[in-house]
This record gives sequence, C-alpha cells and structure tokens, in this order.
Amino acid sequence: MMTSPITSRPVYAALEADPQGTQHWLLSSGATEADRARVLKALSTLGAAPLEVWSVDEDLAHAGAGSVCAVPHAVARRFDGERELLGALGEALRCARVGIRIYALGTEPFIGSVRQIAEQAGVAPEAVRVEHSGSLQRRVYCIHCRAMNEGVTTNVTPCGGCGRKLLVRDHFSRRLAAFMGVQADAEVPGELPVIEHAYL
Repeated sequence: MMTSPITSRPVYAALEADPQGTQHWLLSSGATEADRARVLKALSTLGAAPLEVWSVDEDLAHAGAGSVCAVPHAVARRFDGERELLGALGEALRCARVGIRIYALGTEPFIGSVRQIAEQAGVAPEAVRVEHSGSLQRRVYCIHCRAMNEGVTTNVTPCGGCGRKLLVRDHFSRRLAAFMGVQADAEVPGELPVIEHAYL
C-alpha cells in the first residue's frame, strides 16, 4: 500500500472480491506473484461466478506452474504485452453487461490505463478496483509540451517531447493517469536537484 501527504496521490487498498458483481475480470501486468496469488485467492470466494484472468506472457513466464489460474472455473486470457491487453479490454468492454467488476493489479501506469479505458467505456467507477503491485515506475506528463513519458524511475527525467529536464511531482492526475512533470531548472537554468532513482 502506498501513501502520501499529497491529496492527489493515490492510496491503494488490497483488492477484495465484490459479491454484487455478476461477471469478474482480473487484469494484471507487472504485479508480484505473491500479490497475484493473494488476489486470486480472494476472488475464489465468489464461487461459480464467471471469472476471467487476463495476464501478459512476460508475467506468466516468471510465475509458478500452478499460479497462472488458481481458480478452477476461471478463464485464462494471455496477451503478448500490456498494450495488447489494454487494446483487448477496450474491445471487450463494448459488449460488457451491467454487473461487470474489473480488478486491476500492477504498476501505476497500468492500473491508471485500465481505469481510463473503463471510464471511457461507461463502466461505473465503483465497478473498477485497482491495487498497485510491482515496480514504482511512473508515467509522467510534461506540463510544457503535453508529452507522456513512460517508465520513469528517477526524480528528474528528460522529456521525450521537448527535451526539458522534468522534476517529477507527487501530484497525480486521474484523468491523465500520470504524474505531473515540471521544468526542474526553470528558475536557474542548468541548476538541477540531485538525481535519485526514487521509483524503482
């Protein structure tokens, strides 16, 4: 669980099964195997309710043989990568029925993207539950050129759009599913804070 005094900083609770749902999808990318196993165990309490487990192949390559789908009746869906999984989610939600529950487990960029896609498809916010697991890497939005910078692990990072050195703020935008990046040396050109690997 991650906490911060900044009110816009997300706080994540452990994923729990929602018995009010009629269809359940667990989506994971970059999550730890321990967290995946814990969430699958929680979802196993739903009994025979339809459950799909969406995973990327890279995660499954590191998982134990019995951990891919610990719930016997669950349908496992595998994807070559995160982009493919998210694309399939957008398509699948076009046909989703009322009562669907989405559980997203993984890095902040991933769970933020799941939330965005579900919102665009008209899924109620309370039907989407997310939990951070795995790397602390961030998606950073440059407030100067509006470029998105993926996989940021340092407190200062060059913007892929405009080249400015961005200071990664702890301010998170749910609409953009990204942290804000502002020019680090705006006041004194060339004067930068010590660069730290803060988000590994």
